[in-house]
Amino acid sequence: MDNNLNEGLLLCEQAFERLSAGKPQKLLITDYKIYRITAAIVSKEAGFDAGYLKKSRVNHRQLLLEISQFNANQQTCTGRDKKQILDLSGQLENKKKQVGNFENLYTETLARELILLVKVAELKSKIRTLESNNLEQIKRI
Repeated sequence: MDNNLNEGLLLCEQAFERLSAGKPQKLLITDYKIYRITAAIVSKEAGFDAGYLKKSRVNHRQLLLEISQFNANQQTCTGRDKKQILDLSGQLENKKKQVGNFENLYTETLARELILLVKVAELKSKIRTLESNNLEQIKRI
């Protein structure tokens, strides 16, 4: 069981590193504010429920302290810095939407191309059938 606790703590430490670097893997960047990371957010990024990290667990205290220190350092950010972060987050979200739209267009285009390929194959088959029927009729004459 101690091994599971250490594994969970390691996952939370890795999640905190990703979040503080602004590179989450499980959460969207819009699910949290880079300058305000909580234990619940770290737990979710690590794949646990929001209440996984607890002050009552001795081995969690160091990570909780690091999270608090990170937030204290982030408090020194100016309002302009926070606005810039929010603006960039918004721009990122817009780019993600654009990428999603382009992916949809790409998928629709591929689907149309496949339909056209099937139609072309059917027409080629019909042409071959007609040509062979015409050749048989010509041979009979």
